[in-house]
Amino acid sequence: MNRWLLPILLIFASGPAGAAAEEAAGLQAMNYVYNRSESPSDEADHYLWNVLEAALQRTRPDYGDYQLISAPPMPTERRAYAVANGLEGVTVAILDPNPEREGHLLPVRIPVDRGLLGYRILLIDAKDQPRFSAVAKAADLKPFRFGLLPWWDDAAIMRGAGFQVVAGASYDGLFQMLAAHRFDAFSRGVGEVLAEYEGRKPSMPGLAVERHLLLHYRVPIYFWFRDDEEGRRRAERVRAGLEQMVADGALKKMFDAEFGPSLARLDLVHRLVIELPNPLLDPALFPADPELWYRPVPDAAAH
Repeated sequence: MNRWLLPILLIFASGPAGAAAEEAAGLQAMNYVYNRSESPSDEADHYLWNVLEAALQRTRPDYGDYQLISAPPMPTERRAYAVANGLEGVTVAILDPNPEREGHLLPVRIPVDRGLLGYRILLIDAKDQPRFSAVAKAADLKPFRFGLLPWWDDAAIMRGAGFQVVAGASYDGLFQMLAAHRFDAFSRGVGEVLAEYEGRKPSMPGLAVERHLLLHYRVPIYFWFRDDEEGRRRAERVRAGLEQMVADGALKKMFDAEFGPSLARLDLVHRLVIELPNPLLDPALFPADPELWYRPVPDAAAH
């Protein structure tokens, strides 16, 4: 039997007796079944699922027990489709907003990574650093080619800014394409770039973390649910837990513990910030509370 499906099947196999016991105790367990990222080698989302578990723990007294279960890795749009249609039992996804998702899914509008994914650092060939060091404004990046997966919203954002995007076929394949000089830079979130660099440096000796630039566009990452009665119940529980974590500072503490050391190593405050618009984001739906957002440099430093 597929090892990924076994935990899900065991839960449903518990049958009426297990459900009756929960109801008798006044509690009804909620199943939160989620997909990992694009590839088993991509560990970038583990922090986000730790936040979800913390939110569920916070709400146990009011909402009862829960099950948090990992399903196989899935591409971004497949994850959105799985939640909307209940594929493989999936009930929650971590995604950024775009018009299609807004029309079909229910988000909890608290940015669980405090907007960190929108801060981008480039993985490049070390020999190209002088070219990137000469960049002074967004227009200077137009001669460069950026490797991305075509279904990532980052691709639409970069194209919208007038940049050249080279489409890859898989997450792992993008690193191979960079090594083969099929494009000039692989744009990565500041929270994931160092782990990716260190994990691949032994097999890619020319790989380097670009030292001069910090690209930024607004990308809130939310937990998303199916827009039906069960989905709304799951979403409300997560919202309640996250609101508690924001109010008492627990979310920021988790963020600082996870990302603080790597953000310090990347020396973001001394990088040139290139601000890019996100045409996929509806400004009317953007959470305005500044306490929800990470900001490494003053606004005046952006170009």
